[in-house]
This record gives sequence, structure tokens and C-alpha cells, in this order.
Amino acid sequence: MTTPQIQGWCPGAWQPMASGDGLVVRVRPPLSRLTAQQALLLAQLAQDHGCGLLELTSRANVQLRGIAPERHGAVLQTLAQQGLLDSDARTERLRNLVIDPLWQPGDGVLEMAQALQTALTQAQGLDTLPAKFGFSIASGRHVGLAQVAADVRLQPGAGTGWRVQAEGQAMAWQAASSGQAVDAALALARWCATQAHARRAQGLHPGRLASLLQAANHAALSNLPGLQHLGRHPTPAINNDAPPPGWQANLGLLVAAPLGRVTAAALARLASTHAGGLRLTPWRMLLVEGIDPAGAEAAGLDDAQHWMNSAADARLRVSACTGAPGCPQALAPTQALALELAPHVPEGAHLHVTGCAKGCARQQPATVTLRAESAQRFALVRQGRARDAAQAMLGKNQLRDNPGLLFEEI
Repeated sequence: MTTPQIQGWCPGAWQPMASGDGLVVRVRPPLSRLTAQQALLLAQLAQDHGCGLLELTSRANVQLRGIAPERHGAVLQTLAQQGLLDSDARTERLRNLVIDPLWQPGDGVLEMAQALQTALTQAQGLDTLPAKFGFSIASGRHVGLAQVAADVRLQPGAGTGWRVQAEGQAMAWQAASSGQAVDAALALARWCATQAHARRAQGLHPGRLASLLQAANHAALSNLPGLQHLGRHPTPAINNDAPPPGWQANLGLLVAAPLGRVTAAALARLASTHAGGLRLTPWRMLLVEGIDPAGAEAAGLDDAQHWMNSAADARLRVSACTGAPGCPQALAPTQALALELAPHVPEGAHLHVTGCAKGCARQQPATVTLRAESAQRFALVRQGRARDAAQAMLGKNQLRDNPGLLFEEI
């Protein structure tokens, strides 16, 4: 297995990442929501300056690919004009929070997200946080945020209270108010920033909150300012199932795009025919607010080439990274193979195709993972991640000629 280079950070708009097809510019819309005008703008940017595709990410962001370095400045200027650019790179990096896209008025999720977002931009002592440090804010009505990577998780508790949990901890804190919950979240972040700074000074990797707390034998939790006054409660066991695409009561239509990639033309048609907002989700889907069946047809959401709005669509059972040639570390193309194999994935199973061992597009285990070892050869991993040991080696032609090999033991 070839050892890939791990960047250790995610791209942004201010700090894009160079890839095999140009710059990757990740846009983080405020509160993970786009107006129709903003969505139309992103489609135009992808068409004029990028590769004509937009990627929906697992952080409820959207990425432009193939941006030429000399056009980056013009892209930033346009994003700023439409309210899609933070004031600086620091603010952009700290505003790494995923909110439940199925929030409803009055459930407190949106208000909590706004309060935490404001607090993060004003807080001191967070500059040394690990690059991927992030938060999630769930509604508690479903478990779809369980699969989302987050160092600190917040969820409504009893009455006006909130549950605050550090990743990897079996216990959570019960804050009496949203203000206390924000204070607790920031206290955890500051402690993590202090520990990460100390590790960097020793020439060590900064680590993540879960590993740092484990190394501290959990003793740090009882000494964190802002946490000692909160009661501790067991966190209930949850699974990591994301809601399937389809109609969401009182909200709109949840739609997916094949492998999370939306063509500029498809997004432009949606944005130009539907005036409502679009909520980005961590499941690489869009929630189209307030649309009705007639509007969905007019917006092209019934076009199976571009969209998936039924849980029965086999393409929902596959995922893939960018692959070659878009990613310079990928050893083979991945996306066409994933879509070709999708009809052969049994219901309830998932196939992930990755160009290297990093597993950028999927961190959690898959029923079957195919990891490229060369342009024509893939390692087969069952019930594991991209970096795990393989049970077999299969050629690309072998996979295409006999796809049943993938799931014959399952």
C-alpha cells in the first residue's frame, strides 16, 4: 500500500488547496444556507472559472474545482460581493461548524448556531487549534449528524437546556441555557488549543480533542473553566444513518447528486426557477426549501442524470473520492468505476472507491472499500476504511466482468 501525503487541513476560500486539476476553493456559506442568487452565482463561477462541477462536502460546504491560480482573486472578490466570504482566513477557519440542516423554526438550532458562530469570531485563545477542529449542532429529532466528524457536539436537552459532548467521551454536560452551552464549547476549544500549542512546541502533531483528553486521562474535564458548574449525564447510544432523500414535512425536498457532484448547469436551472433557499447538508445533499412537486419538476429535480430524490436509487450506496487525474495522489480514476458498480451493491450495503489510503471522501467504515493500488489494480477491504488491511486484490477488468465478487461473502 502506497503511503499518501496527508495535508492535515481542509481547503477554504482564503486558503485553497492545489490539486491535479487546479485549485480547490471551499465555500462555507453562513449557517450552511444559500439564497437562490448565491447558488446561481456559484454555478456561474464553476462554469466560468472552474471545471463546471460543484462538490457537496461532508462539512455542509460546497467546493469549486479546477480554479486557475491567476483567477483566484477574481473568485474571492465575487464571493465577497455575495456574502459568501469571511473577513479573513482566521475567521473562516474557526467558523467550522455543521448545523442540522433539518432544523425548524423554534427548535433553537439556528439560534445556537448564530450564537456560537458569533462567539467564535470574537473569542481569544483559539488561534492554535488543530486545523480541522469543528463543532456540530443537532436537533435531536434524528441521528443523521452522528457520522459527522466534530470535536464538540451540541444538542437540545430538557427545557431550555443543551447537552454538550466532547468527542470520544461517554458522558456529556447538561447546560442550563444556550449561553452556558456556548461557554462550555469554547472552554473545550481553548483547552484543546493550549494542548495543541504545547505539542507543536515539542515537535509533535497537535492531535485532536478526543486523543488529547485520552492522554490527559480525562482529568482535564473536571478542571475546565466554564464546565465545572454543569451536570454530567450519560450520552445515549446512536447509529449513524443519514436521512434518505425525499420530501421532508414542512421543510421541502431533500435531494442528492451522484457522488455529491452537481453540474453547474443543473444548479443554475434549480436556482433560476426556485426562489427559495438551499440548505447544504453533511450528507452531500441539498434541502430545497418550500418547493412543491410542480416546482421540483420545473427545476429539473426529476432529472435522474443530475439528481437523486428516491431512497431506492442505487447510486446512494456508493461513494468515491475525486480520484485521478483530479487528485495528484490518486493512483487510479474512481468515480466512473463507483457509478458503474452501483447497480450491483445490495440494499443496505455501501461501496466506497478511493484512489489512495487517505479516505478523504469517507472516514467511516464501508461494507466494501476498493482502494487503488495502481491504475488497474484495487485492494478489497471488507467492513473497514481506506487505510485498513485488504482481504484480496482485484483487477479493474475483473471487477467490471464479475462485480458479484465484491459482495459474495456478505
